[in-house]
Amino acid sequence: MFNEKEREQVNRYLSNETFTCSVPFFSTDGIEYEVEYSFKVVGERRMISVGEYFMYAEVDLEILDIEEKYKLYFKIMGKDFDKDRLVRIFFEKEYSFTNWIRECVGENLKYFTGGDYPRVNIKNITMSDELYENIMNKKTEDTV
Repeated sequence: MFNEKEREQVNRYLSNETFTCSVPFFSTDGIEYEVEYSFKVVGERRMISVGEYFMYAEVDLEILDIEEKYKLYFKIMGKDFDKDRLVRIFFEKEYSFTNWIRECVGENLKYFTGGDYPRVNIKNITMSDELYENIMNKKTEDTV
């Protein structure tokens, strides 16, 4: 998919970029919210899909921001969580989030693959310190 030199070039470009994606709040409710993120291609991995092997781009993803009205929900539901647990519960373990964000990252990467849609595997998800502080400093009186 990407050799080392190509990966460095892609990451050099991506280092100055942020992206947004609309993702479902829960998999069945039909409500979507905007997520701002950045990512870095960290490697590739051979994985099986529908009985065939394909090369997947492995990426590290950083959540930079989410819509204001959902920050209060994250604050209330994750009030006793440290940053890593908040990421695990609301992003890594939520299938609809990882599935949709993987699609968005693939859309962003296709410009580097000559238009071919790349398969993407998210290796790590992190949250920016600024976003975590913003969520934890939300007041329950804040309007939604």
